[in-house]
Amino acid sequence: MPALDFMLTGAHIVDGTGAAAERADVGLRGDRIEYVGLSADARADVTLDCTGMIITPGLIDPHSHSDWSALGNPDAFSTIHQGVTTEVVGNCGVTYAPVADHDVDAAAGALRALGYDGPVDWRGFGDYMTRVHAGPTAQNLMWFVGHTALRSAAHRADDPPREQLRLLEEAMDAGAIGFSSGLEYGAGRFSATAELVALAQVAGKRKGMYASHIRNRDAGLDDAVDEFFEVVAGGGVRAQLSHLNVRHDTGATPGAWERAAERVVNERRRGTDVLADMTPYPHGIGMATGLLPPWLAERSPDEAAALLTNREIRERVRRDSDRYWRFVHRGQWHRVRLGVSPTHPEWEGLTFPEIAARHGADEWECLFDVLCAAGSDMGSVQLLGELFTESHLSEAIAHDHFLLGVDAFTTCREGALAGRTRNPLFYHGHTHYLAHHVPAGTLSLETAIHKMTGMVAEHFGMRDRGVVRAGAFADVVVFDPAILERTDTWSLPQRYADAARHVWVNGVPVVTDATHTGRRPGLMLTHRP
Repeated sequence: MPALDFMLTGAHIVDGTGAAAERADVGLRGDRIEYVGLSADARADVTLDCTGMIITPGLIDPHSHSDWSALGNPDAFSTIHQGVTTEVVGNCGVTYAPVADHDVDAAAGALRALGYDGPVDWRGFGDYMTRVHAGPTAQNLMWFVGHTALRSAAHRADDPPREQLRLLEEAMDAGAIGFSSGLEYGAGRFSATAELVALAQVAGKRKGMYASHIRNRDAGLDDAVDEFFEVVAGGGVRAQLSHLNVRHDTGATPGAWERAAERVVNERRRGTDVLADMTPYPHGIGMATGLLPPWLAERSPDEAAALLTNREIRERVRRDSDRYWRFVHRGQWHRVRLGVSPTHPEWEGLTFPEIAARHGADEWECLFDVLCAAGSDMGSVQLLGELFTESHLSEAIAHDHFLLGVDAFTTCREGALAGRTRNPLFYHGHTHYLAHHVPAGTLSLETAIHKMTGMVAEHFGMRDRGVVRAGAFADVVVFDPAILERTDTWSLPQRYADAARHVWVNGVPVVTDATHTGRRPGLMLTHRP
């Protein structure tokens, strides 16, 4: 056997297929796994004694928003330290390309809040991806283009959506695997099903994918799931039903989630290539503008902000905002924290009752003041909400048709991002599956790793990734199970996870002894049917 670059000895291998862990050594050479087995005489430039450790494929997040922060954090500190080597980005319809001239200032403001202070001098999706990967990045990225971005960049009178179709074709020519939609907020709220079907047909002809944050996850969940599958069938696309869950106490009918999950199962039986995904914590991020009623949300951010300075408009919004996080309309503001605010960073991380006490006004007034101050950057205001019950989380995480994602973005402990990502979700979301849900008996370690690696790679068409086997790409993690066992992933904000002792991306060590090496070997991945 030719000399290896790295030989990892003494560990148990959880190979990403769901098979039981087995004792084996792993050899890496170049960007590939060269050897998996037991060999006492294999030669390597570096040999690591991994006795007592667990070797897994690099984790793959099927639903990430790290495209938002990749320019501000190309080292991917918070995610790479968790062993995440690949992220599927561009979800929920929100990407910062394509971008029209009239949206450049808003995009620049949003990206500035996420650590990037450079120019927004791209317009097309391909130019944006080139900018991100010229960085380059520590982790691999696979891209959707956002439907909201397509809508905004297209001509205003784009009906039928010919300009959107052209922009989608351009994005897929540049490497996007398809398009995503966010139908509960932003411009996606005002799209017709026929528009989405037309776009899906373009993606389907190119063997692409459609991922959707569907239109409703409370009282209208059944109809929203029906619409999702109408788009999927109309376009003949492979599909991902994003974070299929039901927010607690928001009016969902009994059995709505169970019917939705069973629909995914039945559609797969009929031959539809579809899966869903879930998040690890009871809380998650959301767009503040999603709370606004349609008659206000359909206006430009500047116009909406100006209207919100009017007392009568504010009173009308209070009456008409029973949507999205509907528990807010029921007065449950204690479940909501301010996540990102370009103009009120001193309030980030506080609950709205805490903000109200500081501001001397009630919670609605505080939200209105934050949105007014943001102006054209209104779309960058993010919330963190306590959304789900533990029992609902466990049921979805254990479901065999659900992948395990985090629905957040990679962050770091320095600069603009540090103050905007204080929640453990950003630093420990992936680790939480292994440190909390596995010991709790929600699922086995082998199943958890499969739903975070090989199952994701297969569904998204990432050939030779997501498994530990000879010939696969050397995206590899060495976990210390003792550290996983003692890690408190509930209350460690802004501390990098350290159970992933060693992380390789495409054969390059990015984390060594739980320390970032500063190397950025990440690639832009495209679907390979």
